Amino acid sequence: MDCAKCSRDLFSPKKTAKCAKCNKKFHPSCTRLKSMDNFKKMKKELRENWKCDGCKSNHTPIRQSSSSSEDSEEEEDHKDSNESFTEGKTDRAILQINKTLSTMVPLVKDMRDLKESVTYMSNQFDNFLEEITSLKSSMASLAKENSELKTAVGELQRKVDLLEQNSRSTAIEVHGVPETHNEECTQIISAVTQALKVNCGAVKRAFRVGPVRKDRPRKILAELESSEVRETLVAAARMDKSLSAIDIHKNWPKERIYINENLTSFRAELLRRAKSKGKEKGFRYVWVKNFTIYMRKAEGERAIAIRSIEDINSL
Repeated sequence: MDCAKCSRDLFSPKKTAKCAKCNKKFHPSCTRLKSMDNFKKMKKELRENWKCDGCKSNHTPIRQSSSSSEDSEEEEDHKDSNESFTEGKTDRAILQINKTLSTMVPLVKDMRDLKESVTYMSNQFDNFLEEITSLKSSMASLAKENSELKTAVGELQRKVDLLEQNSRSTAIEVHGVPETHNEECTQIISAVTQALKVNCGAVKRAFRVGPVRKDRPRKILAELESSEVRETLVAAARMDKSLSAIDIHKNWPKERIYINENLTSFRAELLRRAKSKGKEKGFRYVWVKNFTIYMRKAEGERAIAIRSIEDINSL
């Protein structure tokens, strides 16, 4: 048996819509029902009184009063209309959902990429943190090693300085003696000791040191017989503050002559810093005795021995 509209085989009576007026049979999809599901959802009474599109369009009601069949047709039409409306709304809703989903797909991908980036950055940060921790540990170890090396170097420097200073135990420096051509420095030192009335015995050797300057003569470095002689001569020079060049030679100017202990370069720099710090901190006295630097703020106060830069910084 074929469909009255499309002439194709109806296959099964259960899937066939039969017109109650013309007795023709149709595929539900070939009628206003749209689908077999809509036909099955109808009540049994409505299915039995259902009319095809052709019979329904040719049907004209004679009176206002409604018979049971007319009421069924109106109810069927109303239901068909509602079902068609509902189906249209569903289709539109599904379409809208599909559109929304299509816009969300790129967002989901972006979120996935963002998550991967955050995970990567988190891993990088963890690695960076581990490296920083390792570097801190290495720096602490290096700082400790550096501190130990500084201590060792300082100790070595003190030992070397002590050895060097001991080698100068009999040496003095004489400042303020004018330079002359073909001068004999040993004779000049002997004349200085005579002016101070100190018996220093024979001067082993004496010579000028340092670069030639126009504003002042170079100092004379002299080596005496013993450290005791050196100590006596330095003490005498500090007591007699009137010793001048004219006392050594009548043709020389009346310029003050100073006699100091011959310090190593390390102790000379230490003395310079001690004098600078003394002015800053109000120390009235800074002097050297037996190659050791001392500082005192005022007369009668305790003298402070300066043996290192740390001693100066701690003042």
